[in-house]
Parts: sequence; structure tokens; C-alpha cells
Amino acid sequence: MNTKNILSWLLLLFGEAIIIVAFIFFRGNTPDNILVLNIAVSSLVYGLFFCNFRAPWIDLKDKTQKQIGAIGISWFAMWFYAITSIGFMLVANLATEITFVTQLIVHCVLLFSLLLSMLLSRHSADKVAEVYHEQTVNRNGILEMKKVIIDLKNKISETANLPENFVQKVNSLEESLRFISPTENAEAHELENSFVKTIESIRYALQDYSLNAEQIENNLKKCERLYQNRKNIYSN
Repeated sequence: MNTKNILSWLLLLFGEAIIIVAFIFFRGNTPDNILVLNIAVSSLVYGLFFCNFRAPWIDLKDKTQKQIGAIGISWFAMWFYAITSIGFMLVANLATEITFVTQLIVHCVLLFSLLLSMLLSRHSADKVAEVYHEQTVNRNGILEMKKVIIDLKNKISETANLPENFVQKVNSLEESLRFISPTENAEAHELENSFVKTIESIRYALQDYSLNAEQIENNLKKCERLYQNRKNIYSN
């Protein structure tokens, strides 16, 4: 445990000690059961705020940034619980005399609302992560198409005496990939995979262009058709 964690825990315990001492010192005629309930509620509120301020709100290492989808709900829930529970505690102990059982039930209802809100917050965070992963999957095919085109161009730069027309078509095909939109359509993914495999076939065939010229030309035409078909499929 590093120094920062040690100091954090010491600060947490020191704050908790202040809460307990203050309640005991100013308890007046408060019954023991209500005193313990007030200390428990105040400690819970204090712990919630302490943990939220101590922990980073956003994890920069998490590419999904799912905390963003939950931070609004969690903070609203925490502030609502804190204000409502402390407000009720003050009213129940200072303004009126409410029985322990009634106070306990109200605090349990507030705590249940807090936990339910936290559950909704977690669900919201998971939904953000799910959407991110879906978008990543949808982009992977397009990224792979661009990657194999780059690999093909690298192979072209290493191969001498290639027809200028062939090189221009490859460059044009690479430029055209900018106009493809990510989608979760299954047919689109099949076209992307077929495009990648065909480009790889062209790259391997470049080892002997003169011998494989017809095959390369046919595969390049196939890639152009695959690109046109894929371009016409948009995200839903």
C-alpha cells in the first residue's frame, strides 16, 4: 500500500471519528437506537462522497469511457440521497419526534432508492461499453480493408516494371475506401472479408506479375465490384 492510499484511509477514519464524536457529544436526549441510526446514515453519506472524490471520475485507460454514461446518474443519485436522508434526519430529530421504526423504514427506502439508482448507473455504463464494442467491430472490417490495400501498395513499391494502369487503379481503390460507412449488416461484413482475401491474393500474385497478369487483373476488377457493393450498404 503506497503513501497516498495510507493517507486516504487515515483521512477516512479521522473523518468518521469526528462524526461519531460529534453525534455522541451533541446527542442530548436522543435514544441509543436513533443515535446509532443517525451515525450510520451520516457515515454512509460521508463515505459515498469520500470515495467518489478520491477515485477518478474517468479512467483514461478505458477506451470505452463507459463512466461517462453513468456519472450523471450516479452523482444525481448520491446528491439526492445525501440531501434527502440528512434533511429527514434533521426534521425527525429536531423539528418533530418521529419513532425509531418510522425513521428506520424511511432510511431503508432511501437506501433502496440509492442502490436502485446505482444499478441503473451500472446498466447505463455497460450500455455505453456495449455500443463502443459494437462500433469497434463494425469498423474492424473497414480498417482491415485499408490495411491490406496499404500492404499491397508496399508490395507494389518493391516490385519493378508494373503497368502504370494497374498502379493507378490500386491508388484509386485506396482513395475510394474513405467513402465506406461502418455498419453491423452481415452482408457488409462478408463483402469486407471477401475484399480483404482478394487483395491478399493480388499481393501474393505480384511475385510474378507477367505470369499472373490475367489473374491479378480479374481479382482487381472483383475488388472494384466488391467495393461498389459494400459502398451501397449504409449503417442502419
